[in-house]
Amino acid sequence: MIKKKCKFTNMKTGIFFVVSIFAFGMVFIACSKGGTTTEEPGGGPHVVTTSDTTQPILDIYTPLNDESFTNGNNISISGKISDDLGLYRGTVRITNDANGELIKEQLYEIHGVRLYNFSVSHIASVTALTNCTITVFFEDHGLNSVTKSVKIKMNP
Repeated sequence: MIKKKCKFTNMKTGIFFVVSIFAFGMVFIACSKGGTTTEEPGGGPHVVTTSDTTQPILDIYTPLNDESFTNGNNISISGKISDDLGLYRGTVRITNDANGELIKEQLYEIHGVRLYNFSVSHIASVTALTNCTITVFFEDHGLNSVTKSVKIKMNP
């Protein structure tokens, strides 16, 4: 019987392999917070916690509903999102009500965080009075989601 020693032919390949395995393990641990897990519908890398059935809680502090902004004003969108078992991801969007155009979008991926204060800024810049909707959406690892909207106006 002949025994061969296993060697990496390229040290960089070996290091990359070890780091990749470690990174995969860390992502798996971060995404699974207990309970039974399944793959995300659609085949994404996210692990769904099927025992999580409680919806996150969302508060929007600013802006106020029907608040008006003039060109050059800073539109500050702020609030808090919380979840009993940990959050997964979310979005904050400003959309033009007349044509559905996306004016601003901020994406969040905040695995496992139970309380998160979000803040997004946008400088008003329009050529005519523009009615907009700010939509805030977040979901947890159980794919329970919450959405809230605020209507604003931008003036030239």
